[in-house]
Amino acid sequence: MTETRPDRNALTEVVAGCRAAIAPLVLFSMGVNLLMLTTSLYMLQVYDRVLSSRSMETLTALSVIALLALATMAALEIVRGRVLLGVSGWISRRLSAPLLAATVDRAAARPSEPARQPLQDLEQLRNFLTGPGVFPVLDAPWAPIFLAVIFLLHPWLGWMSLIGCILLFLLALLNEAATHAPLDRATRAHGRMRAKAEAAARNAEAVQAMGMLGSLLRHWRAPQSEMVAQQSRASARAGIITAVAKFLRQALQLGILGLGAYLAVREEITPGTMIAASILMGRALAPVEQAIGAWRGMVAARAAFR
Repeated sequence: MTETRPDRNALTEVVAGCRAAIAPLVLFSMGVNLLMLTTSLYMLQVYDRVLSSRSMETLTALSVIALLALATMAALEIVRGRVLLGVSGWISRRLSAPLLAATVDRAAARPSEPARQPLQDLEQLRNFLTGPGVFPVLDAPWAPIFLAVIFLLHPWLGWMSLIGCILLFLLALLNEAATHAPLDRATRAHGRMRAKAEAAARNAEAVQAMGMLGSLLRHWRAPQSEMVAQQSRASARAGIITAVAKFLRQALQLGILGLGAYLAVREEITPGTMIAASILMGRALAPVEQAIGAWRGMVAARAAFR
């Protein structure tokens, strides 16, 4: 990441510099998601090889390999988190000074306008990059790998998993459509609240001397009530969609176990394959379901970036 040239926009330069971190993040995420197959493969081998052969040597070897794979996955997750921390810290150090300077320049040039707080937006963006909400974004592109493995186990199991992913993705789109407008209105109302509070703080002596505090509070409560109402509306809609998504995922888990049992009875798959398919589908659905739960943080980070 290089220093910004003075003739380029600071935010554009930071976005360009962050691209250097994309490649390692993609590689670490790929490793984490591939190693998440460890439990499924271990269970499949135990059911299909160890229990039938009663070989303790095979069980020991499989257990050692699985533990090493899980330890590697944990190490990759730690490194991935450290990379995100480094990127967020670099963004904060790179943009804090330009944003503060821009805020001061704007306040000096237009003292009558309400002051903006871009540093708070920067903190919102940094918190998103270092929080759990960013991981569904990194893990979602690898869901097709899990789906492909399920298709290899049995096409019927693959189609059920694919339909489940599509339904959850549609719920994520519905969540965006249902919450975008009220969250946007809540953000604007919060901006008006903040502007009124800043104006009152700047003119505190005049407000007290002229007895304007009561009127100011009445005008301040209007955007405050609107903000609370819009946030409540968005949260209620998101809560319903999150509950439906949770029910759908659990129903799909039951469904794939039932379908797997049916195929096992018909001797088209083994019991180990049935369990492995259930775990794999859970991993394929997890990023989409997590994204629905973290949608509010994603929307706030997107608004802060803009």
